[in-house]
Amino acid sequence: MAYQVTARKWRPRRFDQVVGQEHITTTLKNALLSGRIAQCYLFCGSRGVGKTTTARILAKALNCARRTGADPCDECSSCRSIAEGTSMDVLEIDGASNNSVNDVRELREVVRYAPTEGSHKIYIIDEVHMLSMPAFNALLKTLEEPPLHVVFVFATTEVQQVPETILSRCQRFNFRRIPAGQIARHLQAIAQAEGIAAEEEALFLLAGRADGSLRDAESLFDQVVSFDQERVSSAGVHQVLGLVDRGAHFELIGALAAAEASRVLDLIGAVIDEGGEIEEFTQGLVEHLRHLLFAKVQGGAGALDVAEADRARYEQLAGLFAEEDLLRMMRAVLDLAGELPHSLQPRFRAELVLVRLARMGRAVEVGQLLARLKALEPGPGGGGGGAAPARSGTSPPAAPARPAGQSILPPRKSAAEPAQPVPQAQPAPPPAGGELSLGRVEADWEGLVQEVRRSQPPLGIFLQGAALAGLEGRVLRLSFAPEDSFACKQVEKNREVVEALCVQRWGQPLRLNCALREGAPPRQEARQADPTLKSVLDAFDGELV
Repeated sequence: MAYQVTARKWRPRRFDQVVGQEHITTTLKNALLSGRIAQCYLFCGSRGVGKTTTARILAKALNCARRTGADPCDECSSCRSIAEGTSMDVLEIDGASNNSVNDVRELREVVRYAPTEGSHKIYIIDEVHMLSMPAFNALLKTLEEPPLHVVFVFATTEVQQVPETILSRCQRFNFRRIPAGQIARHLQAIAQAEGIAAEEEALFLLAGRADGSLRDAESLFDQVVSFDQERVSSAGVHQVLGLVDRGAHFELIGALAAAEASRVLDLIGAVIDEGGEIEEFTQGLVEHLRHLLFAKVQGGAGALDVAEADRARYEQLAGLFAEEDLLRMMRAVLDLAGELPHSLQPRFRAELVLVRLARMGRAVEVGQLLARLKALEPGPGGGGGGAAPARSGTSPPAAPARPAGQSILPPRKSAAEPAQPVPQAQPAPPPAGGELSLGRVEADWEGLVQEVRRSQPPLGIFLQGAALAGLEGRVLRLSFAPEDSFACKQVEKNREVVEALCVQRWGQPLRLNCALREGAPPRQEARQADPTLKSVLDAFDGELV
């Protein structure tokens, strides 16, 4: 017998042999059993997922003389002629080469004739989106009221190009991409039937390369079998298809986790020396990071559609990163993959991005940063302010030293603590007998400003332009001239520093309330009221001039 490629030799002949499309085959089987046959079906989906194959099985089932259930017998003369492509009752039409209005007119003429052998005449139009708009219009009436013995089956990979008037006359079935696990199991069954030893990892490599297309996976399987007719190995798949070894991606992730930039460069050089392409390596790294992120978010790699041997490695590596780190790495590598086709130096570009990832700081939880800030705050529970408190069993531990390859973003100086505990002047004693008065604050205000200038000179300069507008309880109101709006914002943003020094100087906590004095020019007030302009000023800490 002449050689047949795997995609033709192992083409499904019954509904239950169609891989990964159970939602469609179950619906069609129920329709056949109940006799609810539509006048037109539309099968849409990506390439190699079973659209034309399912159409042929449906055609055989409609005309099978010995069918007992929903599946055709595949033995009668009608089934054999349809499988061989010689049936007069089943016509397969290529929409790309028969797309004119004259071709549709001829079709309208022949649909009136009764079937010669079976009970139905089935017209399968592949790539129906290639028909011209006049051809679609000429087909509308026939689709709406066809003869009772006629069934149309349209197949397309570009359903968005089919007019809505055609879609409304069809039963639409969306074929899904086939998961890699199902493709790998199907290839394993073919290999066993053919007497070929196959590694699980190699079959998953073929399935991943096929990108959801079973026909593509079977074609790649044939190519690898031609290389080695006795065994399908991962090494053979890498060699024949030019794939980058998955182990290089595992090693690269380990180097990124250890912040070893030199090792990252060595791995890229080894991939290039072995004949790998940077684009192929980057695409594999994107898939690798996706698996790591999945394992991190799900708390395990049990649901990953990969070989069993890889799941444990993904779980181990996922534990080395935070979710935020993996998201940043994924974003950087996706940007790299989009830039490489247009880059003059793809290797240098890849090295630059990956070295930056190796040197990037690790994400730190907000709770940890707040705990460190709390430890630096002045007061009974913090370590900031004057002299360092004596250590005790209940005192908060010192912040841990930064590990190699990690960087912690420093807390904003406006958050809680001065840059250094630098109040050089001795704090004044608390006011005797009651609340702090505005007169006392006014008398000692200049000393407070000078103390702020010694610890944070820019903030002291901004504070010097403020005027005391009043003291209401524990709220100290400051007013600024209309032209000093930037200084007002900076003092408001860093008011925690000033409030901490107020406690040290006057012995009572005060809260600052900063506002502009009335009297701004009308035009400037109108500009400041513009919400768009205000958002820009807030984002860049700007001021109007």
